[in-house]
Amino acid sequence: MNGLVTDARTRKNNNLNIKSPLIKSFLGLGALRILSIPLGLLTSVILARGLGTEGFGQYSFVMSLIAIIALPVAGGVPQLFTREVAGYLHNKQWGLYRGVLRAGHMWVVVSSLVILGGYFFVSNITHWLPADDKWQLLGIAVLMIPFLGLGAVRDGSIKGLGKPVYAELPGQFLQPVLLIASYFVLLKLDILTTQTVIWGQVLVACLVFLCASALFYRLQSSHRRQQPPEYQAAQWGRALLPFTLLALVGTLNAQIGIIVLGFLGTDEQVAAMRVADRGAQFVALSLTLVNLVIAPHIVRAYRSKNKEQLQTLARQSARGSFAIALPIGLVLLFAGKPLLGWVFGKEYASSAYYPMAILVVGQLINVFFGSVGYLLSMSGYEKDTLRGHGSSVTLNVILSFILIPLLGAEGAALSASLSIFSWNFVLSFFVLKRLGIKPSCI
Repeated sequence: MNGLVTDARTRKNNNLNIKSPLIKSFLGLGALRILSIPLGLLTSVILARGLGTEGFGQYSFVMSLIAIIALPVAGGVPQLFTREVAGYLHNKQWGLYRGVLRAGHMWVVVSSLVILGGYFFVSNITHWLPADDKWQLLGIAVLMIPFLGLGAVRDGSIKGLGKPVYAELPGQFLQPVLLIASYFVLLKLDILTTQTVIWGQVLVACLVFLCASALFYRLQSSHRRQQPPEYQAAQWGRALLPFTLLALVGTLNAQIGIIVLGFLGTDEQVAAMRVADRGAQFVALSLTLVNLVIAPHIVRAYRSKNKEQLQTLARQSARGSFAIALPIGLVLLFAGKPLLGWVFGKEYASSAYYPMAILVVGQLINVFFGSVGYLLSMSGYEKDTLRGHGSSVTLNVILSFILIPLLGAEGAALSASLSIFSWNFVLSFFVLKRLGIKPSCI
């Protein structure tokens, strides 16, 4: 009997030990994200109003393309570094810790040079790219790629150290502040155009990376210099590939509607879809915060073979996320049209509301299922995550080419929401099969 009581007390203490840092990190990230919301909204509003629907559509199309082009450089890096750094820190493997950092920087530099060289060849030697305005903007935007890759190394490394608030600080606070400052300067000089805005993005990406680097070096343990760098290049490469493919399908799921609209629709429809997506992201905010916080805790619980701790993480994070997401989703569904008109302008109230409503429903489904992708990826089952996202992106691409010519932005939103349900359903099955725990709020 005493043994049972002791075990019960131990389990209770373990749960409390999990909850305390999780709640602290969640509150810190929550405060940061809450602060970033008006900043992010202000950047979108300035561009949507200042560039007009056509210019904002061109800008959104180019930035979506950059998100795809940058994937070989930065796509799988944050998740890989979060997992590896957390593991090496937990086991005090300082040689491997130093080695993975050096290898990550080398990977970003080499792959960035390859992509920039490839773009120069395609654009200036073969002249395969169209000569219209939005394709010319791509030549400026590709200069962001090295900074995006290096920033991804910093982001994943800081999260692996168990400091998600610091990892998010450069991107969620500093970046929008700098962008807003640059936009106001451009407005003051009366030179706010799609071209100058993208040049501003390049400059800000460089500055954000430098600030993230300063944070990272301050947070590192002094013990890291005790051992020379050690390398497991083959192992890291094998792990990076599925993480990159996972980022590819995830980014395609997020951007395919914008990209297909850019080819088959109009710039105005692209702008409507981008505004709708911005609104729907508020619903998934709580799940995003939870994923950032629990990633290193999933690694530790899995490597400690603590199944009960994993189940606690899965269920409590899903319930907490959905409790926050549901009221936000209901507000956007029932009051979304006047809100869009008030914030972005009347032209967006009519064009973006129905796509946003469809995406809100999809994101509520996403939050309900919980952190299924992170549970698998942080436990070493990233290939299963890739299978789930791969099937959903295939569905998204097929539906986009069918529905967008018929329904425009609403078709893009419907394709995205159906793919969201698809990947969550498949990944939930894999979580139950591989980890033996039940994800979602139930």
